[in-house]
Amino acid sequence: MFVRKLVLNHFRSYPHLDIEFPEKDIYITGNNGQGKTNILEALHYLTIGRSFRKAEDRELIQDDEKEASIYLSYDDESDGKEHSLSCIIGRGYKVFSYDGEKVRTLSEMLGKLLAICYDPSQVFFFKDDPGERRKLLDETISQLDGKYLYAIGRYKKLLKERNMGLSQNYDIDVLDVLRDQLVNLSYRIVLERKRLVAILSAKMERIYKDLFGKDRVLSLLYKTNCPLDDDQESFVRNARELYRSNQSIENLRKTTLIGPHRDNLLALLDGKDVSRYGSQGENRLSSLSLRLAIRELFQEKTGKEPLLLLDDVASDLDETRCRNLLKSIKGHGQAFVTGAQIREGFEDYQIYVAMEQSLRRKQND
Repeated sequence: MFVRKLVLNHFRSYPHLDIEFPEKDIYITGNNGQGKTNILEALHYLTIGRSFRKAEDRELIQDDEKEASIYLSYDDESDGKEHSLSCIIGRGYKVFSYDGEKVRTLSEMLGKLLAICYDPSQVFFFKDDPGERRKLLDETISQLDGKYLYAIGRYKKLLKERNMGLSQNYDIDVLDVLRDQLVNLSYRIVLERKRLVAILSAKMERIYKDLFGKDRVLSLLYKTNCPLDDDQESFVRNARELYRSNQSIENLRKTTLIGPHRDNLLALLDGKDVSRYGSQGENRLSSLSLRLAIRELFQEKTGKEPLLLLDDVASDLDETRCRNLLKSIKGHGQAFVTGAQIREGFEDYQIYVAMEQSLRRKQND
């Protein structure tokens, strides 16, 4: 995938931006606070409909403006055509379009443009709230299978209803009906997450060895309190038993204790939990390896080369690891990299400079 054009209106620091990109990797430089990361954020927003910076939509709209908008055109190698995506972000609403036609639901947009993003805050990814790790798993699966997004949405609604039922002492038969619906959805969610983690774990181990540490073994561990049966009948039977054994505690706590909403994802380096025993650098490289593994998975499953959005990544890596990273991503779709300084290794990138609410193409020497 190659982004041809990006147009922003009242988005973050840009009152208006209309910029074209060549079919090559892009390096965006400039002083801090000049809007480098905002470009990556806009590109990423059109993949999953939210900011990777955990920002609310209203934060993306410039003060005193009612709406912000993002438009981009890109080449898709899977069909050899140029497509467009756009979004109008209002205060309390957002509207997406694909090739000029409004899409009714977010699931219709997922998978059109694929992008993998890494930013410095992800050094804490394996230490943060497990909800962020569950969200990454769900977003990854949803971009490969739009029906999964429906299952997650339905599960969350039923979970909220059952928790309300527990807090308000609903009839036990009603709670059992909600339980059974949750259990059947849980089977799909757990099975897909388990499969994804196994695939990503194998890819991460190889990526980490190749790029960052030849003698280290990095893997992923999927933790769930649900059954791990591949057979749905066995899963449902065992899940119901778990619910029954936790019924008295649920009645006391007024909340559902069993289910994929309590799943966790751990990174293990040489068998030890990175979040507890890993250094900050090891946590950073583990998180980056996970993103690169997801990018590789998307390539294999879709035939598309996802955009790679790397925010200030070079400052986090020593010369050898930075060189290994740049070598590994070269020739695999388009990369957008930001940094305050232009380090060695970016000679083949087209350079852009962010300053004074604009983005200007720099003539390469």
